[in-house]
This record gives sequence, structure tokens and C-alpha cells, in this order.
Amino acid sequence: MKNPMYDVVIVGGGLSGMRLAALLQAQGTNYLLLEARPRVGGRILSEPLVGNASATPHRYDLGPSWIWPQQPRINELAKEMGIKRYPQFDQGTLVYQDQFGAINATIDAAPMSGSIRLEGGLQSLIDGLYSRLETDRVWLNHCVNNVTLEDTNEAPRHVRIDCESVTGKKNITTRKLVLCAPPRVVEKLITFSPKLSPAQNQALLNMPTWMAGQCKVTAVYETPFWRTQGLSGDGMSRLGPLGEIHDASPEDQSQGALFGFVAWPAQQRQEAGDQLIPNVITQLQQLFGPQAAAPLQVQVQDWATQTYTATQADTHTSPSQSEFGLPIALEQVWQGCLLFACAEMAYEFGGVAEGALEAAEAAFGSLNLGQSSDS
Repeated sequence: MKNPMYDVVIVGGGLSGMRLAALLQAQGTNYLLLEARPRVGGRILSEPLVGNASATPHRYDLGPSWIWPQQPRINELAKEMGIKRYPQFDQGTLVYQDQFGAINATIDAAPMSGSIRLEGGLQSLIDGLYSRLETDRVWLNHCVNNVTLEDTNEAPRHVRIDCESVTGKKNITTRKLVLCAPPRVVEKLITFSPKLSPAQNQALLNMPTWMAGQCKVTAVYETPFWRTQGLSGDGMSRLGPLGEIHDASPEDQSQGALFGFVAWPAQQRQEAGDQLIPNVITQLQQLFGPQAAAPLQVQVQDWATQTYTATQADTHTSPSQSEFGLPIALEQVWQGCLLFACAEMAYEFGGVAEGALEAAEAAFGSLNLGQSSDS
């Protein structure tokens, strides 16, 4: 049986890919989404307390955590989905730890004041988008390794996609291919035929992946006990392992949580191995008192170790927002049959979740599909 010809194939089930899929679904387009991971969400990952029997457990963001009032797309999407938004807790003082370990818990500063969290974590956005899709159009555990532009006398120009899954190798054909994966990951894992130009390859390599070098740690407690001590949960340290800490508790205070970014570079984190968590707990105890020594759970997500998020180049530097936006070299690739749409390709909100939506909507407007093909 001949493989169906899709109008659009999306590679990558992060926020960009899921938003684009939902737009295509609403339009009635014949599309398919391929995701290499066993889950959708990409760098968005919100996990509950393990063993929590609650019907609606709070989930803790191990990827992006905040949205901002000036980000129109993500606020509107959350509102449309009925996802409750609440302000980042910012009442109380910040704890500072210098390079010698000395503690100052009287600093009147709230670095994330004005930011907004989503009930259920940012994963709620992914869940909402997924609920809008036909599930048989989302193929998990499908890793794309080759894409080929085919332009023959027998058929109109189209793209052949070679991918591998747990059930074996598959070939898929599509009129348009949209890559919603991080640019450096695309350059590393996918072979193009005909080859991309040197300028196009370099454009992919030059674009760092937001959060790819980060490692986040979340410690969950029975209550946000630091609040009763007049502390906001914010912390800054020049000693580590956590360099920056914030309150991640649910709005109803049914649990307490602190999350932090590990300041140690990727290699040092890997060398620490199983000792990372004990070091983090020791530090939290130093900053927030003896109650911090007994968390219910500690979760670690090191994005630098994730094949479909980071490359070696991403572990060295933290990108600035000025490095993002769709490069000229990546416009109209393969006469418009190949498009790129991820948070890094956004001009206004490059790198962050709002940028993922911005890039998806820009790609949707650029597809120029015309009449859909039969499946």
C-alpha cells in the first residue's frame, strides 16, 4: 500500500510543534507530528510529587516556570484553556550566600516579582493542546534521521522523511516539513539531501538552545515553612551548588517547594553524580534552616544530558535573547518545502515559551498550503 502524502509533517512535540499541530488540526489540514521522546512537551516538563494520591496533584516545573503579563500569546492561550494563573510569591526577604558560605537573610529584593505561574505547571498548556489533536496524528518515539527533497517528473516536489521507532524504520512523505526541534540538535541528528548550504548549516550551529545548559532541582516539602520566617524563598549563592533559588509552592500552600538552578557547569554536575542531591539539601538547610533538611522529594532535571535538547556546544555558555530570530539563510529553504519553527526562531520573544508560540504562528502563516492532499 502506498504511503499517504501528508500536507505537513512536524518534527518536535514541544510547545512550538504542539501549537502548530493544533492550528493545523483546527484548519482541517492533513498533518502528522513526530516526536522522538516518549512524551510531548519538549523542554516543558512538570512533574507531581511521586506517590501523591491527590486527584489533582500540583506539578512542579523542571523546565520553564514563568510567564509574564506582557506576553500576549501564552496568556491568551492559558485563559482560553481555563488554566488558572497566579503571581510568583515574592513576599519576604531574599537569602544571600557569599563565596565563603556566610549567610545574609535580610535582603529586601524580589528578582522574579511580577512573573506569573500556571496551575499545574506549564505542562497544562501542553495537555490542553494535546487534547485538541487526533491522537493518531501524534507519533511518539519516532526519531527522524534523514530528510530528502524529491522533485521528479512523476510527482510534485515533496519531502521524504526517514525515521526510526521501536517498531522499526519508516518512510513518510509530505508537501511541507516543519522542524520544531532546537537548531543545533537538528544539525547534529538529521542528514539533509540535498545538503544544506554552509551558510544554512552555520546558521543552525550559531543558534544556542535556551535552557540546554541548565540543570534544575526542585525540593518539595509538606509546607512552605520559610514563609513563616519572613523569607520569600528567593536565594542567591556564590558558593553553590544552587546559584539561584525561588519559591515553587502551589498557590493554595498545600505543599511547599523550592527550586533552583545548579550553578556548577555540566561536567562538574556529572562528576558529582549521586552526591548532587545531598549537596543541594545541605545548602538549602544552610539557607532556610533545619526544616529544609527533610524534603519529601528532590527532583533533578539536567537538560545538558538530554539528547533531543542539548549538544556539547550548549553546555558552555548561556545565551542572550539577542542571539535569536529566524536567520535569513534559513528562509525559503528548499523553495519553501522546509521550514524552521522553535522558540529560538522567534524575533520578539526568542528562546522563551512565548517565543515558541510566536514561531509556531509565524510558520503556520508561511505554509501556504492551498488545497489539502488526500490521505
